[in-house]
Amino acid sequence: MATLLQAQAALSAEFARLWGEGAVGPHVSARKTVVHPQVGKVTCDCDVLTVPGSDIRLVVYTVAAGSADAEKLEFLRVTSGVRVGGSPPPGPGLFSAP
Repeated sequence: MATLLQAQAALSAEFARLWGEGAVGPHVSARKTVVHPQVGKVTCDCDVLTVPGSDIRLVVYTVAAGSADAEKLEFLRVTSGVRVGGSPPPGPGLFSAP
């Protein structure tokens, strides 16, 4: 990580200044489990990044590559949540795109 920060600071004087001032919001992480009607429980790592002095938050959910949870999400991506019979699941899906 230090190498990445050094490289970025070398490329951007503004980044170096902001990093030096400590203008970095707190990082909060947790593990959350959601239940999808087709694939069941999916456990995700949840990272929340904040902007100091603002109510802006970036929430990122990830799963470990190659894990059973990744396979479940890949199944939903490939099938678009369509059941074997050809109909989508009832109600709004947790992982469906708008």
